[in-house]
Amino acid sequence: MDALATANARKLIEKYSIKYPQQYSVEQILNAEGLILEEKPLDGCAGSIVFSEKIGIVTVDTKIKEGAQKRFVTAHELGHFENEKAKIKFCSYEDIMSIKKNIKDEMNANDFSAEFLMHEPWFVEAVNGKKLEAGMLKETANYFNVSLSAAAIRYAQLGNYPTAIIMSKNGKVAWSAINKYFTFKWIPNGYKVNPNSYAYDFYGGKEIPSEPEKVLADSWFLEDRSYRKDFFLNEFNIPMKNYNAVLTVVWERE
Repeated sequence: MDALATANARKLIEKYSIKYPQQYSVEQILNAEGLILEEKPLDGCAGSIVFSEKIGIVTVDTKIKEGAQKRFVTAHELGHFENEKAKIKFCSYEDIMSIKKNIKDEMNANDFSAEFLMHEPWFVEAVNGKKLEAGMLKETANYFNVSLSAAAIRYAQLGNYPTAIIMSKNGKVAWSAINKYFTFKWIPNGYKVNPNSYAYDFYGGKEIPSEPEKVLADSWFLEDRSYRKDFFLNEFNIPMKNYNAVLTVVWERE
């Protein structure tokens, strides 16, 4: 997480005395900050912003129908406004969905959006003491009105259970995020999705389970120096069919 982007989100929460999720709509905060929100068709982009130091216009693609995704895109564009100076930004769907992590400004805008919509103290309180499972992640996503993938990524950042997030695209690992409690620490970018994983079935055109399944650590962490044979994990996959990508959540079994 980018420290400055996170701090900018927290400043805005404090500025408007926001005490709980969804106290105000993101559009209300945009307007208060001098931004206008509009919805228009965008070619290949989820959102865009044109802005000077004090004013700007945020545009969200009309093809986005889900309220949670629209909300995250809007907060992402707000992040560009709070993090940067006068610019014109066009944000692809892959930028917003964190499918790739190679453009710093886009990563920072996502960090801002995550903190603004799922402020760390709120998120920790929401998940504290709850067993990590698919139902809990779905419940958390609904509570914060964000996508399941956004809630899962946030859990990997802030949750207190040994967890890793793996984003794969076209059958190869694009990036991963592993929290400090997890036994294994490394999976290389470009690593081919292992046939022993359920994510592999997605790339083979098969239906994948909608609930967590038991898999060997071999499925993902054969190249980790801490690899252990016969070590089992839970694997839960969130398919992103439009991008030929899968967000995989793995956590240690009790």
